[in-house]
Amino acid sequence: MDKLLGAFTKRYIDELNNEDLADLEKLLDIDDTNLYNFFNGLETDYKFLNNKINLMFKNFNYSDCK
Repeated sequence: MDKLLGAFTKRYIDELNNEDLADLEKLLDIDDTNLYNFFNGLETDYKFLNNKINLMFKNFNYSDCK
């Protein structure tokens, strides 16, 4: 998850406003299992909010960063 989150953050960090950065900080605080499940469309124990950052993360294509 560290590589995925690092690539995601590096890709979008310069495009984010203050609200987005606050949402990104919240995303980064979520445990790896729930992040992995959310990213892969699986059930989570965490209630992910419907916001720009979570949507961007869910649709992020890590293979484009390799």
